[in-house]
Amino acid sequence: MTYEIRVVNLILVVVGLAIAIVGLLQVRINRNIEGKTRGFLTWLFLVLNLYILSLLARGITYGYQGDGWVMLSRIMFFLQAVLAATLTVLITAFTLYKSGINDWWKHWILMLSVGLWAVYTLILIYNLFDGRVYFVNHDNAYERGPLYPVLLIPTVLIASVNLFAVWDLRDKLTPKEKHAFIIFNVAPMFAMFIQSRVFGIHFIALSSVIAAIFMLSYMINDQTELYYMKEAENAKLKLDILQAQIQPHFLFNSLTTIKQLCVKDPEKASEAIETFIVYLRHNMDSLTAEKPIDFSRELEHVKGYLELQKLRFGEDLCVKYDLEFTNFKIPTLALQPIVENAVTYGIRKSENGQGTVVIRTKKTGDTVEVIVEDDGPGFVPEDVKDTKNRAHIGIVNVRERVENIAGGELIIDSEIGKGTKAIIKLPIGE
Repeated sequence: MTYEIRVVNLILVVVGLAIAIVGLLQVRINRNIEGKTRGFLTWLFLVLNLYILSLLARGITYGYQGDGWVMLSRIMFFLQAVLAATLTVLITAFTLYKSGINDWWKHWILMLSVGLWAVYTLILIYNLFDGRVYFVNHDNAYERGPLYPVLLIPTVLIASVNLFAVWDLRDKLTPKEKHAFIIFNVAPMFAMFIQSRVFGIHFIALSSVIAAIFMLSYMINDQTELYYMKEAENAKLKLDILQAQIQPHFLFNSLTTIKQLCVKDPEKASEAIETFIVYLRHNMDSLTAEKPIDFSRELEHVKGYLELQKLRFGEDLCVKYDLEFTNFKIPTLALQPIVENAVTYGIRKSENGQGTVVIRTKKTGDTVEVIVEDDGPGFVPEDVKDTKNRAHIGIVNVRERVENIAGGELIIDSEIGKGTKAIIKLPIGE
C-alpha cells in the first residue's frame, strides 16, 4: 500500500469516526427518539464506532514488523469483518421492528440473517488457521487468498435478505424508513463490490458512515414528527420539527469533496474536515435549541457552510460580508437556509453558474436587518406559497420561525433576471 493511500485512508477513517461519535451522541441526547428505536440506533452507532476504531488501529500499526504486530493485525482484520457483518444483521432486526411485527426476534427473516452471519463468522474463524481467504504475511502486509470471493457471499446474501424484507414489508414502513433501510443496504454492498476489485481505500467504511447519517437523519425526522403529532398541533411544535432536518445531499457532497481533496491536497482536506465537523455540530446543537442564539454563532455556521461550498465551486462562488451590527440574537437555522437558497437556487441557477452572495447587517432604531443578496436569475415572489418547490419551502419555514420565535419578519424582494434580496427584520433585545 502506498504512502498516499495510507494518508487518504487515515483521513477518511478519522472523519468517519468523528461523524460516528457525533451520531452516537445525538442518538443519546435527542429527546424525540422512541425508546427501542433509540436502542437500535445506539447499537448501530456503537458497532460502527468499533468497526472504524479497528480500521484506525490497523492503519496505525501498518508497517510494524514482528510476530506481535502481525498477530494484532490479524485480530483487527477479523474484528473489522465481524463488525461489518454485524451491522447488516442489526439492520435486519431494525427493519422488522419498525414494520411493527410482534415477536420480531423470532421472525424467519431475522433467523435467516443470523444464520448467514454465523456462516460468515465460521469462515473467518476457519481462515485464522487456514489463510486461504486472506492472510497477513510476516512483513505485516495484508494479502488476499484464492478463496477471498467466498467471503463476500454471506454478506451479499444478508443485504439481499434485508432488501427483500423492505420490499415485503413496504406497506408497514414510512417512506423515510424505506429510503433509510434501502440506502443502508445498497451503499455498503456497492462499496464492497468496488473494494473487492480495487483494494486500498476504505470504501466500505465511508459508505457505512454516510448510510448511517442518512438513517439517523430520516429516523430523527420521523420520530420528531411522531412525537409532536402526539403532543399537540401548534405552530411552535411544528417549528421544532423543522429544526430536526439534516440535509443528506449536502453531507454527501461535502464528504465527496473532502475525499477528492485527500488525494490532491491532504492539508486542505484536514482543514475542510474541521470545518465540516463544526458545521455538523451546529446542526446537531440546533435540534435542542428553543431560544434565539447569538448572531455570531449563526454566522459561524453559515461561514462553515459557505467554505464547504467554495471547496466544490471554487471561484464560481464569491462571498462578501458587510456586517455593520452583530450584537443581537437570531433564531437558530434562520440565516443558513436563506444563504443556501441564494447559492443553490440563485448563483448555481444562473446561466454560467457563477455569481456573488452578499451578507449584510444594519441597525435601524430598535430593529436589526440581516440582508442576503444574490445576483442569480431571480423568481416571482408570489410563487413562494408553492410548497412543492423545495426553495420555497425553505423560505416559508424561515418566515414561520422568525415570526413565531423572535417576533420578526422575513421580506423577499426578487426580480427575474436581476437577483434576489432576502431581509430578516428582528427586534433587538429579548
